[in-house]
Amino acid sequence: MTLFWIICAALLAVALLFVMLPLWRNTGNDNDVLRDAANLEILRDQSAELEADLRNGLLTQEAYEQGKRELQARLLDEVKTTEQPVKLPHNPAKVLALLLAVLLPLASVLLYLKTGNIKALLPQEQHAVVDGFGVIRSEAALQELEKKMEKLPENPEGWLLLARSYGEMQRYPDAVRAYGQLVKLVPGEAQLWANYADVYAMNNNQSLLGEPTKFLNKALELDGNNTLALALSGSAAMERGDYAAAITHWTKLVSLLPQDNSDLQMIRDGIQQAREFLAMQKGGQKESREKPAKLPAGSAPGKAAAKQ
Repeated sequence: MTLFWIICAALLAVALLFVMLPLWRNTGNDNDVLRDAANLEILRDQSAELEADLRNGLLTQEAYEQGKRELQARLLDEVKTTEQPVKLPHNPAKVLALLLAVLLPLASVLLYLKTGNIKALLPQEQHAVVDGFGVIRSEAALQELEKKMEKLPENPEGWLLLARSYGEMQRYPDAVRAYGQLVKLVPGEAQLWANYADVYAMNNNQSLLGEPTKFLNKALELDGNNTLALALSGSAAMERGDYAAAITHWTKLVSLLPQDNSDLQMIRDGIQQAREFLAMQKGGQKESREKPAKLPAGSAPGKAAAKQ
């Protein structure tokens, strides 16, 4: 990028030379020379007219001599004026040249910032993203964004991009840190709290108990129809043995997902298993040693559709 600006500055300097040099050299003396040349040409024409009138008999010799003397006197007056030219205190051409030297570079930079694409100057890998989620795949681009966020810690868009990218790269400790910063800046977004719970659980042996459950409760408080929060809340309920809550969350989730969703059958199977465990729990029967159904963090139904 620095090389680009150096090249632009060099080209602008060359352009300024073509504009400024003619203006700078356009002094008052040049105007004096042109004026003297014009006056001399007029005197020559008048002298030629006198000689023609004398030959044609239109003037007497005495009148011709008188006219010549008058022309010579006028010529002497012009020469005296030229010897002492009156110089203007400020040369308008030079003033214009100085103004252009300041205004042209300034206008060029402002025009580029307005209509140009500064991001195009960055290496391609530094702004490479995939699909509609804006996830960075390049390690170099991710490091560049990390440096930027150190200088702009109040930028929620940057933290969101970092958090998503860390999650896709399975760098869950970093994802937890990024989402933690993000929910401080934007505490009213249910999807952010659900994603926060997701990566927090993945960093905690895929357990949704404790802090992830708190984050999910916050997400559902903000948006009771958030599909990711419902999916993970059902899993958290199964994990702690609250089968009634799991049935409630997953039943609502089924009603929100489209009928062609590939996860629907898995959710229905989870609801059926939760009902069986609930029935055994109410009947005082010993629960099966089979591990309860759980929609694991990181792959819960509705997660792909819920990403924003």
